[in-house]
Amino acid sequence: MANAVVAQSDRYSVVNNIAGLAGVRDASLFSSYHTYYGFDGIGTIAFGAVMPISRDLTTGLSVQRFGDKLYNELAFGIGAGHRINRISLGLKISYVQIAVNAPSLALSRKALLVEMGGIMQLTSKLDFGVHMYNVVQGSFTGESSEQLPTVLRAGLAYKPISALRLSGELVKDTALPTSFRAGLEYEIVSSLFVRTGIATKPNTNHFGLGYAANGFNIDYAVHTHPQLGWSHHVTVAYSFAPKSEAE
Repeated sequence: MANAVVAQSDRYSVVNNIAGLAGVRDASLFSSYHTYYGFDGIGTIAFGAVMPISRDLTTGLSVQRFGDKLYNELAFGIGAGHRINRISLGLKISYVQIAVNAPSLALSRKALLVEMGGIMQLTSKLDFGVHMYNVVQGSFTGESSEQLPTVLRAGLAYKPISALRLSGELVKDTALPTSFRAGLEYEIVSSLFVRTGIATKPNTNHFGLGYAANGFNIDYAVHTHPQLGWSHHVTVAYSFAPKSEAE
């Protein structure tokens, strides 16, 4: 869906917009693997866990590792989302480390980041979400004290019928031009989903499939870059307490 997910509430909100955890009632685990453009050494492995505390409060943690032995980035975050009537608010704190282990260079830099998000239910079918990454403009430790980028996202999620979800958002990274993302998800038959999306700056196209049954979710997606080619993404998730029909 081109990552146009800032207004969605699901287990992946622990990574996408921490406020979305407030709508999650099932404890779950998930793991993802991402490869980019067919290049070695620039893949990402991710893990996440979600644990509801009450009907309106859910906590979560995420771990992501990008790179290889020569260069890698590690991010560990923990946060929570809380719902008050039609508004969900979330806060997440992350520890980020970059390490270089080349023959001629070895260094390690660390930083603490704060993320905040909010989702408002405008109508029964329309939600508005906002999210800010690196709210306090954290910087890496070390002599250079390099500042990490701040990223602001805002968008809508519209569900006209139960089988169809449309989404769109604007993204502003302090180091990059403003971009637009749009996505579509459709449940073609029970438990089987198709997804697609587009994004600008750079212009990318996104396609995916998802299957959900008996607490398990399996999702596969690809996206194309005009110069670099294809990237592949796989996620496997398990919910420990699927919601009953009565809920």
